[in-house]
Amino acid sequence: MVAMVQLSERPSAEDTAGAPPPRRRLGSLQAVSIRRALLLTALGGLLIAGTVTALPILGQNPLGGAAGTDKLGPIANPTFVDAQPGDCLNWPVNAPDAATIADCAAEHRFEVADAVDMRAYPGMEYGPDAAPPSPARIQQISLEQCQPAVENYLGPRYDPNSRFSISLLWAGDRAWKQSGERRMLCGLQLPGPGNQQLVFSGKVAELDQSKVWPAGNCLGIDPATNQPTDAPVDCSAPHAMEITGAVDLAEQFPGDLPSESEQDAFIKEVCTSLTDDYLAPVQLRDTTLTLIYSTVSLPSWAAGSRQVSCSIGATLGNGGWATLINTAKGPLLINGQPPVPPPAIPEGRLNLPLPPAIPGFGQPATGNGPG
Repeated sequence: MVAMVQLSERPSAEDTAGAPPPRRRLGSLQAVSIRRALLLTALGGLLIAGTVTALPILGQNPLGGAAGTDKLGPIANPTFVDAQPGDCLNWPVNAPDAATIADCAAEHRFEVADAVDMRAYPGMEYGPDAAPPSPARIQQISLEQCQPAVENYLGPRYDPNSRFSISLLWAGDRAWKQSGERRMLCGLQLPGPGNQQLVFSGKVAELDQSKVWPAGNCLGIDPATNQPTDAPVDCSAPHAMEITGAVDLAEQFPGDLPSESEQDAFIKEVCTSLTDDYLAPVQLRDTTLTLIYSTVSLPSWAAGSRQVSCSIGATLGNGGWATLINTAKGPLLINGQPPVPPPAIPEGRLNLPLPPAIPGFGQPATGNGPG
């Protein structure tokens, strides 16, 4: 569940009205379908060059990075032949053709879940003289092979809402043509800015896969769909949300998965406090943005995920997100315009005496009862 609390309309600290802030729930299925269409369109341009590519697959994982170079020579990198499930790979920035098997305890960019040998497919589609697969076919292969491969690889530690993206790593057109490379690697990567993979340390199954980022990070937005990309970007660049903190539910709920209402109450309270502290002295209501957070699902909880991010953003009436520029603590722009703060609450407005209670309407009547 994703909740949005319109704190721009939240009563100030002096407001004693006690009304809960309004909340809305986002249509996650709509967002996923939009991201699927986006991903297929975007990857067409990324794969045509035939470079070494780390390709995020479609589904409920975020739009991760796609990396490539055009430096691959006629001799295929032996890493694509030697890598086995459980191996971790690393490469210099912008040089996935130089991928090497790395110690998983050290920094790396990819964890192998399984290898797919396209020579095992029947027919001539992947034979010695076959043309490289199209971007659409690569996408289909990744969907068919990598999703189940990663689920099987992680077992009970598979988190369908993981911050890690299920991906396909392959050697690209040149290695396909010149060295006959037909092996592709399914695995996990951590999406980063600029379509790059972030480094991480440790095996994914041993990590908290919660989709959280440090406060001050901003998450990108796709201009074609107005949907978040879940990839961190500089806040001076177009983005959908700004991270204000993270909540660890294990601090309040060390045992079994708490109910949605219990999670919601705890997360809302902590996220409100974290956001106020993050923005100070700016008040959230003056930014006109909305506090956004999610709860943890049962599959994510079973996989060991215990944290959620607190963020601020603004939604559009059509289910998309407003494009933000700059941090909310500075010269914020929302769809190219500075926010217009709501009118200040008149001083003394909340000090007016309450009207007398009406017997029978929520409060007991004063005086003695029948004797």
